[in-house]
Amino acid sequence: MIRNHLLIAFRVLKRGKVFSLINLGGMTLGLTIALMIMLYVRFELSYESYNPTADTMVRVTMDYLDGETVVDQDCETYPPLGPLINNQIPEVTDFVRTYHIDPQTFRVGDEFYREAGIYAVDPQFFDLFHYPLKAGKREGLFVGPHEMVLTESTAMKYFGKTDVVGEQLYYADLDLPFIVRGVIEDCPPNTHLKFNLLVSFETLLTSFGETEDNWNGNNTFTYLNLRSEADIPVFEEKLLALNEKLKAQELIESENVIAQPMTDIHLYSHKSFEAEQNGDATSVFFLFGVAILIIVISIVNYINLATSRSLDRAKEVGIRKVLGSSLGQLRLQFFMESMLLNLGAGTLAVGLVALTAPQFRILAGLPEDFSMLGQPWFWIILGAVVLISTIFSGIFPAFILSSFQPVTVLKGKFGHSALGVMLRKGLVVFQFGVTIFLLSQTLTSFRQLSFLRDLDLGVDISQTIVVRAPGEEALEARYATFRDQVLAYPEFESVALSSCVPGMSTHDLSTTTGIQWVGAVEERNFNFYIYFIDADFLNTMKMELLAGNNFLQDSENENVVLVNEEAVRLWGIGSNEEAVGQEIDMWGGKRRIGGVVKNFHQAGAKDDFIPMIFWYGGPYGELASIRTLPGNTREQLAQVEELYGSVFPGAPFDYFFMDQEYDKQYREDERFQNVFGTLTGLAIFIACFGLFGLVAFSVTKRSKEIGIRKILGAGVSQIITLFSKDFLQLILIAAAISIPLTWLVIRNWLERYAFRIDLDASLFVIPAVIVFLLAAVTIFSRTFGISTQSPVDAIQEE
Repeated sequence: MIRNHLLIAFRVLKRGKVFSLINLGGMTLGLTIALMIMLYVRFELSYESYNPTADTMVRVTMDYLDGETVVDQDCETYPPLGPLINNQIPEVTDFVRTYHIDPQTFRVGDEFYREAGIYAVDPQFFDLFHYPLKAGKREGLFVGPHEMVLTESTAMKYFGKTDVVGEQLYYADLDLPFIVRGVIEDCPPNTHLKFNLLVSFETLLTSFGETEDNWNGNNTFTYLNLRSEADIPVFEEKLLALNEKLKAQELIESENVIAQPMTDIHLYSHKSFEAEQNGDATSVFFLFGVAILIIVISIVNYINLATSRSLDRAKEVGIRKVLGSSLGQLRLQFFMESMLLNLGAGTLAVGLVALTAPQFRILAGLPEDFSMLGQPWFWIILGAVVLISTIFSGIFPAFILSSFQPVTVLKGKFGHSALGVMLRKGLVVFQFGVTIFLLSQTLTSFRQLSFLRDLDLGVDISQTIVVRAPGEEALEARYATFRDQVLAYPEFESVALSSCVPGMSTHDLSTTTGIQWVGAVEERNFNFYIYFIDADFLNTMKMELLAGNNFLQDSENENVVLVNEEAVRLWGIGSNEEAVGQEIDMWGGKRRIGGVVKNFHQAGAKDDFIPMIFWYGGPYGELASIRTLPGNTREQLAQVEELYGSVFPGAPFDYFFMDQEYDKQYREDERFQNVFGTLTGLAIFIACFGLFGLVAFSVTKRSKEIGIRKILGAGVSQIITLFSKDFLQLILIAAAISIPLTWLVIRNWLERYAFRIDLDASLFVIPAVIVFLLAAVTIFSRTFGISTQSPVDAIQEE
């Protein structure tokens, strides 16, 4: 019986080659897109899945308060907080602290390396973060100072092998040898805490000046492991009680300690000082919704063509029923056809995924070693999507067409029934309504990204090379020599020293609370970001000083700070001019505001301006910014590298271009735009593909009518108008329904941006016009040929 159904299904698909190919092509594209997007979504949702304790772990973070209002959120906490919570809240079984250390210089033999991704951790790190040791022993790990654990790739970089336990790695910045105590696997790509090298927290205490009882500097990521049976609301209540206790002891003031589930960090946490730039749940689920819509469009194509051919199939059903076929047999037959088509589409989709996987990895920002076909979830998702597609695309033919009454269908009445007509029209409206929505969202994301790129940043990020010196001590001792040698060349305009530059993450800035304007009526609390700069910084960055004066070169600037407009606004000072000369209280010491700097976007224009204080000198952070004149960038860079090598012999030349660093802030938006734009293009193609099939079938069935109309004097344009009118009216209806819903979705989507475009009619009219024109071209391409044929041939064929 099954064999007979399969043979009949093959014959049916073979007999209608054009419609079978249209359905197969649409289903294949739909499945390919859905598979790729669902794998991307699966990857984004899989963060921390490598860790068996992730579900019971939380990260402690800080809310900064101005009264009862949360004004900022920080991922990092104070060093004593982890041990304190572990001791005082019984729901906590263990804790671990990880302290991010800025890039450091290491030496192996005569070779120097600049290493990023360094963390100082507690001895219990591997109890909470389950990385298996490839070499070394867990016992006694991270207890003593000046010991480290490397990842496999880091070990290979330094030693060319992974069996390196007991080897020495010279920590050039500390002028100390470190002993390698272990080697672990590289961090998986789906974790928020990625590192290359771990040292003990004890090293932080003995060599970096950190203290266990430091309640002034919150630079530590703190993780807690809760009991599996812990009542989360009870734990949160105890954490709130602990906050009140800490405030009573004056250990914290306008702050609250809160906890967030570790599995929420990647998609739902966008606080300051994140370990890496996190993903965005809105974008991920948005794309997931698009994948489902594209599958639905493919299924709609199938149903549309199936219902369009309903008159032919209805006659077939009537004859089969007369010959004794049961309802179950007929339904099975239609399901078999749907299953064959979807299995074929699934097979072709696997091939397309294999061919396009490298491009998709780049487009979606997936790691290079992410194997799509090698993921078990790929085959699970493939099977699920094919099964669902088979069911939904086959359910109408199986249950509707098989229910026709033989007498009715043999008279050919169903093809003109209200049910058949309304269903086809409704599906066309849905299909093109979705397409207009996708195109509107694509156009919006393109305009928003262009708007952000064209926005006045308040700083000139072009023509600037930023060089990291090998260490703070070396920088202070030799910077003047390096600066003078660089400025001796006419192609270099200026050089400035700073702790950070625009475009870098706020993680590279210091922050502080408790700074008050002395003239304030009431005390306010905000989180200020601290820039350490020299007197050349504003000029080199081409920042505008709105009031007051810049720092003096080679002079005493000890009691003077510069602030930005946002700081002036938050303090409530009347104007920038009034702010100059005002005093602020910084940790009990008074400082005078010497000038006000125009607001600039530190980390891209997505977020609002942050309050900044510019401090002369201090811990510069080893960054020398060199503004160049227009010229040969490669030669200029080579010249800087040569000068750097002469001043800092043996040190690795670590540099970046400021505009490229700044551009990283837009990667997520670019990725979303590229992925969404590609999906939209394919969705439009699938929709037009299906429309082409509908028009082709309609033209074929009405070829005799066309011949008669031409004999009676109808012209080519009249024939084309006749067939275009109904379809184009449906697209106008789709636009009328889709545009208001699209407006609501896009308005909510734009709320993510502090600086955003205005919603105007063109964002919706242009996509509707594009879809209308594409549909018109699709209809014209199929109707023109038949409308120019000889009417005698059309009548003879009929």
